[in-house]
Amino acid sequence: MDIKQTQTYANVVKELENRGRNMALLNCFAERAREQGYFTVAAKLDTIARQEREHCRVLYRITEDGEDIDTLANLIYCAGELHRSNERLGKAFAQQAAAEGMEYLSGVFSKIAEVDGRYEEELKAIMSELKVGKLYSCDSIVKWQCMKCGYSCESGGAPEMCPLCSSGKGFFFRR
Repeated sequence: MDIKQTQTYANVVKELENRGRNMALLNCFAERAREQGYFTVAAKLDTIARQEREHCRVLYRITEDGEDIDTLANLIYCAGELHRSNERLGKAFAQQAAAEGMEYLSGVFSKIAEVDGRYEEELKAIMSELKVGKLYSCDSIVKWQCMKCGYSCESGGAPEMCPLCSSGKGFFFRR
């Protein structure tokens, strides 16, 4: 039996979408609770959001026949989603809002589409570097910064280990 042809599979996909949306909203709600000084409430919402993320991971593995997808495949998926979002928001949604006299919302859709487009391009650049083994190396001297502690240096590649916080090179990005 092909699970992807069943109603149960459709239910898994729907629940994955619902929990992903819930996770995003829980993160927003936790941030708002912190802004209002409700740190214990924020901590509880953060805990629930982390658990929702784990539930999403379990459900996603079901949609992928039990396999975790590798980082390159995940980047390809994310870039595609950003592209579709950019197209949808930047064209259809912004135009519709403008046609209905909602200039502010048209602008919001357009600006979000711009951000999506920029991130799509950044992910494509990361994918290219990952494919050719140049994510943490460069043909010239560049500035590298540890995203964990802020240490920075200039070299042709990220340090194997941060001399300040001992994080591995995976924490370094080009500045």
